[in-house]
Amino acid sequence: MAKLGRNDPCPCGSGKKYKQCCLNSEESRNTNAHSEAIAKAVDWLLKKHKAAVHDAIDSVFFGAIDDNDHDFLQGLGDEVIENIMGNAFEWLLADGNIIIEDEQCRVAELLLSNNGPQFSEVERQRIELLSTVSLRLYEIVELMPGECLMLRDVLLPESLPVQIQSVSCSKSLTQHDFLATRILPIDNHFELSGAAYVFPRTRSGELLKNLRVGLKGREPDSAFAKEIASVVIPYRWLELLLNPFELPPLAEQMIGESALFVTDLYRVQVWGTLEKVLAAEANTEGSRERGWTYLLEKADSPRQISFSIYQSSRPDRIKVFYQSPEYADEGRSWFEELAGTSVALLCREITDLGDVLAHFHSDEAKEASDSTTLSSEQLIELVHSGVQEMYVDWADKPLPILNDKTPREAIQTPEGLEKVKYLLHSYELIDREPDDPKYHVPQLFGFLWESLGIAP
Repeated sequence: MAKLGRNDPCPCGSGKKYKQCCLNSEESRNTNAHSEAIAKAVDWLLKKHKAAVHDAIDSVFFGAIDDNDHDFLQGLGDEVIENIMGNAFEWLLADGNIIIEDEQCRVAELLLSNNGPQFSEVERQRIELLSTVSLRLYEIVELMPGECLMLRDVLLPESLPVQIQSVSCSKSLTQHDFLATRILPIDNHFELSGAAYVFPRTRSGELLKNLRVGLKGREPDSAFAKEIASVVIPYRWLELLLNPFELPPLAEQMIGESALFVTDLYRVQVWGTLEKVLAAEANTEGSRERGWTYLLEKADSPRQISFSIYQSSRPDRIKVFYQSPEYADEGRSWFEELAGTSVALLCREITDLGDVLAHFHSDEAKEASDSTTLSSEQLIELVHSGVQEMYVDWADKPLPILNDKTPREAIQTPEGLEKVKYLLHSYELIDREPDDPKYHVPQLFGFLWESLGIAP
């Protein structure tokens, strides 16, 4: 029997299309069945194996964070904590193992065994489905808040986007950002499993690198790929929450010099040792309170700041901010050799010009621009000309994020083309209507697509 299409007449005889009539009721029942299955599974696990459940979540899902990190997460508010724990328990049901009487047991198999909870047939099917579908990373390619969204698998760019209907969380999502979730095929449509790991694309570089390296040469639907994704995605997502974006010092001075800013994040193990070695370094100036700068000697010019070291908003973190991507790898080697065991690398962030320009849309920047005599049309023209001048040789300039290939060279391979599109969409994050329309600069980066002969 053929499946009923969304635009087919509703079988109830109302005369309406199926999507406008009974489909909503069926999707609501499906959502309730899924929620009830998850709730029943979690309730049973906590009653029967509470200590083992908490041990598994603490040692694996939260395994890479310490007590200070836990305290920081607790301060993010009830809504964030609810999201974190929802993701943690879904991870447990889909991919987790617990120790019972010194034996490791897969949670899904335990739930579906004869000794598990009394599921209805539909609930049992939901638990089975959840345990077989991988957590995957998707790009939000189209978004209709409160109605639907289109998701495309980031690691399978040749695959067609999947349409998800009636997504309440879509109101808080942003087009072209990334969403890690499980997409469940239910009857004649797709639903999200419930877990939601949102990654701003400007802060997703390390995640993409980890996934591509970990899954290289592996089948996307293999058990190994499923396990890698279930570890890497939660880890990078928690790191994102633990280290909110901060505009680095001197960023304003860099506009016009580079399109990409590289920041390495470290946990400070011993502050005293770090301060001592930086104070003894001849080319380094500053202090813990003011931050440090590394001054590079150049034969044809005065000493220039190559990178800066400053304390993050968290007292046990520092960020090393490179004024030019060309110094990033060399700078990391120098800094880690100097600092030794006084610091531990957490991650590297590659920030696009969009993050910096977004900073100038802040209230403070708006007040400053309001005090000028320039019209909004003049401001837009200035921004357009400035960006085009800054990116005049962008297509033929080697970029670290493209493994030192130029964008024109990179697009010759499917993987390189996806990386370039990712980069261009990242720039376009600022090409959206802000709260005040007079600060909108339309089609700011369209000329970059044209310079490469590719379509957005």
